[in-house]
Amino acid sequence: MALSNRDRVSRGFEILAEGLGPIVDRLMSQAAPAGKDWLELVAARESAKHGGSQKFSKTDPALQLKVITDHRNVFMDLLSHSGLRFASELRETRNAWAHNEKFSADDTYRALDTIERLLTAAGAVSASEQIHSFREDHQRASYESQAREKTRKATPAALAVDGQGLKSWREVMTPHPDVRTGNFASAEFAADLHQVATGTSKSEEYSEPIQFFRRTYLTEGLRELLTNAARRVAGNLNAEPVFNLQTNFGGGKTHSMLAVWHLYAPDRALGDYPQPVQDMLGEIPLRSGVRRVALVGNRIDTGEPSSRDGRPSINTLWGELAWQLGGQEAYDIVVSADQTRTPPAESLQRLLQAYAPCVILIDEWVAYARLLYGRDDLPAGTFEAQFSFAQTLTEVAKGTPGVMLVVSIPASHDRVNDGGSRADDLEVGGVRGHEALERLQQVIGRVARHWRPASSDESFEIVRRRLFEEPTAQGQRDRDVIAKTLVKFYREHASEFPREIIEPKYEDEIKAAYPIHPELFKRLYEDWSTLERFQRTRGVLRLMSAVIYRLWEAEDPAPLIMPGSLPLSDKWVLGEVTHHLSDAWKAIIDADVDGPSSTPEQIDKSREVFHRRHLTRRLARAAFLGSAALSGSARRGIERKRIWLGTALPGDVVGNFGSAIHLLSEQAMYFYAEGTTYWYDTQASVNRMARDRAEEYRSHPEDVYADIVRRLKERHVKAKGDFGGVYPGPTKSDEIPDLPEVRLVVVHPRHHYSAQNSQSPAHGFVAQALESRGNSPRVNQNMLVFAVAERELLGYLMDVVREYLAWKSIVDQKDLPLLPDQIAMATRRYKSADETAALRVVQAYNALLYPIWDDETGRIGLQAATIDEDGDHIAERASTKLRNLDKLRVVMGARLIRHDLEKRLPTVWQQGHISVGDLWQYYRRFPYLSRLRNRQVLEDGILGVFDELTGYVEGFALAHSYDDETKRFVELVLPGTGERISAITDGTLLVELTTAKAQRAEEERARRAQRQEEGDQGHGPAAPTKQPDGSGTTPTATSTTAATTVVKNTRFWGSHSVDPERFSRDLNRLSQDLLALLTAPDGVDLEVRVEISARRAEGFPDDTVMKVLENLGPLKVDGKFEDR
Repeated sequence: MALSNRDRVSRGFEILAEGLGPIVDRLMSQAAPAGKDWLELVAARESAKHGGSQKFSKTDPALQLKVITDHRNVFMDLLSHSGLRFASELRETRNAWAHNEKFSADDTYRALDTIERLLTAAGAVSASEQIHSFREDHQRASYESQAREKTRKATPAALAVDGQGLKSWREVMTPHPDVRTGNFASAEFAADLHQVATGTSKSEEYSEPIQFFRRTYLTEGLRELLTNAARRVAGNLNAEPVFNLQTNFGGGKTHSMLAVWHLYAPDRALGDYPQPVQDMLGEIPLRSGVRRVALVGNRIDTGEPSSRDGRPSINTLWGELAWQLGGQEAYDIVVSADQTRTPPAESLQRLLQAYAPCVILIDEWVAYARLLYGRDDLPAGTFEAQFSFAQTLTEVAKGTPGVMLVVSIPASHDRVNDGGSRADDLEVGGVRGHEALERLQQVIGRVARHWRPASSDESFEIVRRRLFEEPTAQGQRDRDVIAKTLVKFYREHASEFPREIIEPKYEDEIKAAYPIHPELFKRLYEDWSTLERFQRTRGVLRLMSAVIYRLWEAEDPAPLIMPGSLPLSDKWVLGEVTHHLSDAWKAIIDADVDGPSSTPEQIDKSREVFHRRHLTRRLARAAFLGSAALSGSARRGIERKRIWLGTALPGDVVGNFGSAIHLLSEQAMYFYAEGTTYWYDTQASVNRMARDRAEEYRSHPEDVYADIVRRLKERHVKAKGDFGGVYPGPTKSDEIPDLPEVRLVVVHPRHHYSAQNSQSPAHGFVAQALESRGNSPRVNQNMLVFAVAERELLGYLMDVVREYLAWKSIVDQKDLPLLPDQIAMATRRYKSADETAALRVVQAYNALLYPIWDDETGRIGLQAATIDEDGDHIAERASTKLRNLDKLRVVMGARLIRHDLEKRLPTVWQQGHISVGDLWQYYRRFPYLSRLRNRQVLEDGILGVFDELTGYVEGFALAHSYDDETKRFVELVLPGTGERISAITDGTLLVELTTAKAQRAEEERARRAQRQEEGDQGHGPAAPTKQPDGSGTTPTATSTTAATTVVKNTRFWGSHSVDPERFSRDLNRLSQDLLALLTAPDGVDLEVRVEISARRAEGFPDDTVMKVLENLGPLKVDGKFEDR
């Protein structure tokens, strides 16, 4: 049954424990006090720290890793900083395994790879080889599984961005079959000298000589090495006998050694090799029968004699050298030196003379030698013996014709200031490794020729040839057109790109690297090669093969493969990238770099001009490639012009790039900007800090409400519109004054409004505020209008206020370790959020609630209206809306007042008159009447009766008062007569026109009678009186005698008890169904009495008694409280 990923990790830790166990035990025992067991000391310390009895086993990998990381000083000589980091990483992995967490294929590969690296660094050769094979099996199975998966699922489309008429790279260049079909994983692009030499390599391209050279680009350095080897082996004494391949980690040392190995493959003649190899050698003869030796230091166990393949328990490096040269016979020459572990001298010379011509390849010598440091009990000999052997070997090789020695030594590394790369630290090892490196450099350097590694341009060519087939003649022409067009495009926007694009050679660089953009190569070789896990050539090949395969499958239309082309959302590509980074990067890439829901994708979708060419997403990819590998280093980030260079293609509007990356820097959590430098980092940026703080405010809504109310008070109180005042955000009804003037209440944001829910918090608060002011009944109910925040729009407002508060807190917190650009950005975002919040306050308060009279229930109800008018202030918009709905009058005509009197106050009006004070009280109290801005509107409307042409017919008269004794109106003034009233007071009466005209007619008759009487006494006949309608009449005297008869139904009497809970309804029904009928005939003298009886056993509160007694006078009610 196939192993699960978890099973593989578990087996990996078993192998780790087997390899580390003896090493950890030996070093810890040496460090422990004499006579003490280090395991007991560790157990005692842990028991003291955590309590209880602690049991530990030396074979437990968790303990071994803990000991290495907790006692770093014990292992510093053996392990470099990188090796110690491997142990720390594996502790986390072991913890995840112990807690039953899931392991993906990538997680499993990384765990096994780290185990292998730690075992190799510690010198556990057998366990390292075992885990190496186990890791390769896992990777092969993983890729086969993924290959099956891709046949079941369609490959996701690449970002469809073309080159405005330029051919796609797919039409010009064809990847090698293993790359375009995704079958490249089995080889891993791993040049392994040990596997090739022992015949265990599963990669034909590395193990088969002809295939190897077909895919090998012959750099200048490799040409020099191979031609020198051919001349040296052929017997040319002027050829260099010793070559030192000293480069950084992944610099091509092993590949170069394989080239020498395959140059002298058995049964191969020069004519069998590819033409470039034949042309390189020219007239130099290629000897046959050359013996080959491959010594790989990290594959030779220093602690156990080698007896594999029939070996006679070989102890030392010189014993292994002899065995590979000639088996038992050759070994017998140095057997004494091998058994005594002393470097050979004369016997080594005899050995090489006997088995020349030969090539001797020694790889990872530092890794072998450092394991001998400080030890004199190992079969491999002592540390000092290695350098004696190295010195003898170089001298003998130099003096023996036909012998070629090739040694690989890591590049030197500054141990004092750690100024070298981490890759060097990984390859060299700890203190012991640096000591071994220095000693070998001294010995080898005196004799060896230093090899020149591949230049940058050659490295590009190495990768290109390994990944792509050679272009056809037409393909070369197409490539040249693309390069020329691209450079022309760059130079048209020269100020936006690095200066190198204007140099003539840049077009040649594009051609040489095509179809991969030179900037992509540079970022990988200059930035990613600094990572300890990233080998320059092998790492580039693995990543680019995955990229090319995915883009080939997705039919990428772009003319080149750019940094902005990397499909980081693809599982394979993501695995190759994050394999070299910490686990945190996976989530960062998904959230802020690439993917269907990433921040760049959301930005692109928000702007069609970006989305058409996936602009932000491509920029994010380029910025990630140029900055992720440098995270945590002194050289941080990538320049804007290089991001542009890694993204721009003909058809792009370069002017949009700045806007896109600006939005990315403001919205992405892990993207930083400082000046013109940008970078991704595992530490959340100030954007993330602001977002986290904004989220915290969700738990503190009162802080958000308080800021909204602050905004209401600062911006929306002075701009009152047609209201007499604005009350922002009251929390209780007693905070809303009970005044005889229309006021706008901007309801507190906690009481949101919903048009679909009549029981919303806003409805509840408004109903309660209309009913009372605190504990007192509200009198002026028709004087209040409420602006309420709609629930969904309020949510948007609260979002931006939370954002504002978050940015404000960052700006105000002066001790935050922010960069100047971050401070500037925070200030900018704070101001932007402030402005947006100001706009959204107005947008959120887009509804009104105001009181209306519900005829069905006989009670006050609520009417809603949406504010859809323009304006910058809530009160102004609300005023406009209410005026448009005729729910707020700032001008009131006399006709409308009379209409209200006749239709809304018929019972009152049928009495023939009403005082202005009472009428104003009706207007401000009862929502069935028009809502007037203030009393002045009423008074102006009343006086307007004298200016209206129809006032005499459709208006009313005015009087100073009414005389109960004479039953006449005092100072009666009728419209249309030219008369006017001097001033309006509470006592001023509005008089029904018929009644007023009747009194005026009677007054005229009396005046005529008086004039007639005066005429009879010598003053002449009475003159006709001018009537308000313009007619002239002469009154005539009449006399009537009342008949003494019985008149029926002259008086009605009735009583009714109303429901105290619903008295408004009952009184309304009495008014409509009874009183209206009784007052319909002319001449009705109506008297309605209301009796109120209220009892409370424990007595009414003093404040209630006081308020009731205060209201008796204005209401003209006779009443009092009684004691029991």
